[in-house]
Amino acid sequence: MKINQLRAGSILSYLSLFLGTLVSLVYTPIMIERLGDSEYGVYSLVLPIVSYLNLFSFGLGSAYTRFYTRYKESDDRYGMAKLNGMFIIIYTVLGIIVSVVGFAIADNPRLAFGSELTEAEIEIAVRLMRIMTVNAALSFPISVFESNIMVNERYVFLKLLAFVKTVINPLLIIPLLMIGLRSEAIAYMSLAFMILSGVLDVYYCFAKLKMRINFRAFDFRLLFEMFRFTGWVFIGIIVDQLNWSIDKVLLGWFHGSHSIAVYNVASQLNVFYMSMATTFSNLLTPRVHQMVANNVSDKKISDLFIRVGRFQFVLLVMILLGFVAVGYPFVLMWAGEGYGDAYIISLLLFIPTILPSIQNLGIEIQRAKNMHKFRSVTYLAVAVLNVLISIPLCIWFSEIGVAIGTAIPVFIGNGLLMNWYYNKYIGLDIPRFWRRICALLPSMVIPTLAALAIAIFVPIRGLLQIVIFGILFVVVFVFFVWNMGLTARERELIITPIKRFIGKVLSKIVG
Repeated sequence: MKINQLRAGSILSYLSLFLGTLVSLVYTPIMIERLGDSEYGVYSLVLPIVSYLNLFSFGLGSAYTRFYTRYKESDDRYGMAKLNGMFIIIYTVLGIIVSVVGFAIADNPRLAFGSELTEAEIEIAVRLMRIMTVNAALSFPISVFESNIMVNERYVFLKLLAFVKTVINPLLIIPLLMIGLRSEAIAYMSLAFMILSGVLDVYYCFAKLKMRINFRAFDFRLLFEMFRFTGWVFIGIIVDQLNWSIDKVLLGWFHGSHSIAVYNVASQLNVFYMSMATTFSNLLTPRVHQMVANNVSDKKISDLFIRVGRFQFVLLVMILLGFVAVGYPFVLMWAGEGYGDAYIISLLLFIPTILPSIQNLGIEIQRAKNMHKFRSVTYLAVAVLNVLISIPLCIWFSEIGVAIGTAIPVFIGNGLLMNWYYNKYIGLDIPRFWRRICALLPSMVIPTLAALAIAIFVPIRGLLQIVIFGILFVVVFVFFVWNMGLTARERELIITPIKRFIGKVLSKIVG
């Protein structure tokens, strides 16, 4: 059952990501056109401010996975019920704190949004801040039920629900924008979907998983142990938030709404890009914790780490080179003529992202082994360096400057230093990891030349030509990587599920 859940969850995850991206191709330009650069920029600025409110989770979500897995592996039902009750109480209290802080920010907008926004833009930001604060506050207690579904590996339900939020939500927002409603309608719709998904999560936990909750057994000793575990996780979360959202805040302070709007287009593309890597590895979080809890050897954990890393590397390089080939005309068509710089910004964000993205399974391995302190300290140094570099670069070079300011520290800290730590202390076979990654590089030489040739020599005009040359590049990439890069075992792992799926479809048609 677990294997079927994992396979089905993986398929649904990528289907949701693929369709969500297609919907965004329609949704984002309509949003920019209907809201205008000013309101779209304000909306893009409020989002990272609200995301900082999620820091009040203190990284406890990872503690839930760790301790629930332990209780589950030892069949301790009382321990699981106690943990559920504790987290619902804690997260409800944290949700109330989030409400107080969020509304306080809305009452003092210039402190958060800077002095470059106009009074009209500030009014919009305040209204959005209040709506999104309610969304963030309610999501805290609801997340306990979502985590319970995740740790029980019920990926099909979880990913179907994510599909609804990712695909259906924007599809319903489009007609609202078309009839003249503004950014507040988008925020209200997101709030409604969050509440709906929360109700469904709660129902599923009680009706299907028979989730048990014990509110009377609040264990302060366990709470202290969890905070000891999550303290360094929390620092890592702060750094992640800072690295990927400080750029918009700086642009808001120094350059105003248009610069935020341009940068947000690239940032949105980068979110899609990183999601391609994290979608599958996130599904393996419970399995990693189970492997560590059962004292599985470092070699077997390294095998999983390498296998997933190679798959992620192939996928991310294909997307990167495809974007090199047709990304510029795509950005102009998608966001508009005034957003050409988003192409360069996207590449500056994509390239350093590859290294940590193909190793993001290592984050859960660290947490499962309770050895994530070094990562948090390293990422904290990265965040400080990011801010120090980004401030002058933002002032001098605007959007491209802050992108460079993010790219350099991310590559150094998230990539180089973490590889040393993985190899020396976590027990992952990093030399073998990079040998297996480098073995893929010869197969990517001709696809790289093909991408550069398309970008430099082919004057692409219109959606049809973007699709044609994009597909042409993918065909070239897949042909060379399939025949020169992948091993026979990897090809078999891809072909076997496809054959089974086709066989089942044919049997139903014939039958």
